[in-house]
Amino acid sequence: MLTRFGSSQLLASSTFLALAGLVMVYSASAPRAELLTDSSAFYLTRQLGGLLIGIIGAYVLFRIPLGWVGKLSFPLWVVSCLLIAATFTPLGLTENGATRWLAMGPWSFQPLELAKLAVVLALARWLSENQNRMSDVRVSLAVPALIALVPTGLLLLQPDFGGALLIVLFTGAIVFAAGARLDHLGAAALVTLPALFIAATARGYRLSRLEAFWNPWDDPFGQGYQLIQSLLAFAAGGLTGSGLGAGEQKLGFLPEAHTDFILSVVGEEVGLIGVLGILFCLLLLGLSSLSIASKARNAHATLIATGCGVLIWLQGILNAGVSVGLVPTTGATLPLFSYGRSSLIVSLAAIGLMLNVARPSRAGRAGWRT
Repeated sequence: MLTRFGSSQLLASSTFLALAGLVMVYSASAPRAELLTDSSAFYLTRQLGGLLIGIIGAYVLFRIPLGWVGKLSFPLWVVSCLLIAATFTPLGLTENGATRWLAMGPWSFQPLELAKLAVVLALARWLSENQNRMSDVRVSLAVPALIALVPTGLLLLQPDFGGALLIVLFTGAIVFAAGARLDHLGAAALVTLPALFIAATARGYRLSRLEAFWNPWDDPFGQGYQLIQSLLAFAAGGLTGSGLGAGEQKLGFLPEAHTDFILSVVGEEVGLIGVLGILFCLLLLGLSSLSIASKARNAHATLIATGCGVLIWLQGILNAGVSVGLVPTTGATLPLFSYGRSSLIVSLAAIGLMLNVARPSRAGRAGWRT
């Protein structure tokens, strides 16, 4: 079945998500933009800038030999960790009680996004380089755990539990795809799951979020408010929606309507049909990434495609789950679709890498030793 999917479907689905995202970013952000900046296109203009940079970056990563990517993977990982650490300096920007951004003149950058891609590439290099030693727990789990835990620990200090959770989840997926022993993975899960639970409940606001997730109506004007407004948006949209631009929840009722909860705006304005269209594109993107990975000629290329695919569609699943109340709030954006220049640029970079793996040329298929 996977053989039916490939680079064409990947390019089509990612292009649709990015372009449809521009429309919905404008619709969801225009009222907020007018209130804050007197320009309804403020967020759209910034998103367009991110899209342009992302397309250029994707093309560069599509063209360069994967061998270069492999050689740069660990330096990129070090840089990404240093950038996360830099958020604790005066360069860090604090919003909503978390310091997750770096101020770079008129541009704000979220190091988490680069760190996610850097972890994928570092894992792909290490695990592909040591394929014949995967039965050694030090190789299959200890080093990958170190690669993931350094940025994860820094993220928890920001605090950014959602970002840390994403890195832990896709690290497990990549290690599994690389062929780690199931008993080793089971032992790692027995250690990781309690640690995640402790981290999730260590701060009062996270515990309140979990309680609101179980029953948001217990605190409808507090922790449960965002989820309730999201569900009201879906209910108002019905099957076909109230019309593009005609949604009301974005008028100050639904927080983060243009970022974390943009799928709720889609549900209200375009209806269930629009939501299913977005989810179908994410599914198509995921299947295409797995197909590309299965056809790659070496382990390095396979793990790059697998990691980049999981990076995008796992975050998409989490975002959609949060919007409909199936997952506690994590703060994850909808990749390629919702507002967020850092996220958009890195997501497009991941698409470029997957298209590189799918290339029939030697440059696109070569391992990191090239």
